[in-house]
Amino acid sequence: MQFARTHRRRNKEVSLLLLINVVFLLLFFFMVAGTIQKMELIPMEYPEAANGKPLAEGPVVIVLGSHDELVVNDELIMPEALAPTLTPLLAENPERVITIRADARVPARKVIDMMERLKQSGGINLSLVTQSKKE
Repeated sequence: MQFARTHRRRNKEVSLLLLINVVFLLLFFFMVAGTIQKMELIPMEYPEAANGKPLAEGPVVIVLGSHDELVVNDELIMPEALAPTLTPLLAENPERVITIRADARVPARKVIDMMERLKQSGGINLSLVTQSKKE
């Protein structure tokens, strides 16, 4: 005895149109995600300078925030930990450029003290980040 089929078999092949949609969705996602810029850990207002020359950022970046924050290569550290953090980096290459990003509201005395500590840690080449004067 044979019974008539009550349901039809579905096509189990994946539609090419669905694959194209998924590929374009992934392409769009990675295009948007790839254009997101790096956020700064500390909001900064750079000091102004009348002249200067654009330089590439050095491999060691030190950020001095207006509320006594100290960030070395995107790691928040205590001021006492500066020398132990920098000494191994500078032992590999003493000519390494150290970029200092100090907020405009940081007193000049703190920036000078930071530069002295960098010199004691073996730093030779320093670069201070500023912005052009607004006219």
